[in-house]
Amino acid sequence: MNLQDVRRFRRNMRSFERVSDAQVSGCCAQVTLAQCVVLMEIDENGRLTMGQLAARLRLDNSTLSRTIDLLVKRGLVERQGEERDRRVVRIRLTAAGKAACRDIHRENDDHCRRVFDRIPAAQRSAVIRNFEILVQAFLDYEADSLLGAGSRATASIGKDATASISRDKREVRS
Repeated sequence: MNLQDVRRFRRNMRSFERVSDAQVSGCCAQVTLAQCVVLMEIDENGRLTMGQLAARLRLDNSTLSRTIDLLVKRGLVERQGEERDRRVVRIRLTAAGKAACRDIHRENDDHCRRVFDRIPAAQRSAVIRNFEILVQAFLDYEADSLLGAGSRATASIGKDATASISRDKREVRS
């Protein structure tokens, strides 16, 4: 890729980040952006352990713990200990947390529909597919970086992306 295209891509990424951050912040008005990301992950995946949630969001445990503490205080999530192993703590949405997620989804879905209305109908699927390709490339690059120089890994888009990276790391090390 030539330098002019790299710079054009980077400029567009900066613009995209600014407008998408502003949109998400506006649609998550009842919580911070970090809290919104945590709520969406729990909503999509159900009860998760703190470790699973930290891995999926690529956060350290202390950062996640502080965010969860705030969500607990607001009554949006609750911690549940495992009966078989009290060291394992699962996080789940409360009724208020589920309601907040419904509101966030509705606002974000409406926003995305309005944005996609500005894209010709015949090109919408291609935009989505190309965005998936871009995200996949970033995930693959991140997986390679985690494995170190000379290694290649493949991550997968979706809720198991981090698990795939970890699994590949173990396979390479063994």
